[in-house]
Order: sequence, then C-alpha cells, then structure tokens
Amino acid sequence: MQLRLGDPIYTERLASFLESLSQATIISGPNEIELLVPDEGRPGEMARREVATYLRVWSVLYPDAEVSLIDEAAPELSQAQAVSAG
Repeated sequence: MQLRLGDPIYTERLASFLESLSQATIISGPNEIELLVPDEGRPGEMARREVATYLRVWSVLYPDAEVSLIDEAAPELSQAQAVSAG
C-alpha cells in the first residue's frame, strides 16, 4: 500500500507518525511512503481500515498536508481515502 503526499515536506513526519503507531514504512520517494501491510483477505481489509483511521487523525493534526492512499488491492477504497484540507 502506498501513500502519496501533496507536499514532500511532510513525508518524514508522516512516516514517523505511522511508525509511532507500529506501522512498517519505507520512504520510496520525496512524497511517497510505502506501507508494509497484508494485501489480501481479512488481514488486508483490516490493515486498510486501520491506515484510513490513522490518516483521518493525521488530517486533524496537519490539515494542510494532503495525502492520498494508493492501494492496488482495493482501488475503489483508494479514491475514497484521499485526505486533504477541505
């Protein structure tokens, strides 16, 4: 599962935030974070929901930081999980 940030200034901060919540992250680009989570089945669904919850908290903490969830396992969910300042 990948996260894409609108502004690369938040990449390290978001990765640290997710790691503080026991999420395994890899910074794969200046504005991209890869999450090491299960892709399929119930564990994958639970992981996607968990990450979506963390991103909602992130959007409250950093309302100017735009984050999009890129998830090949559930593309319909990816579109709904775009988080940005409203």
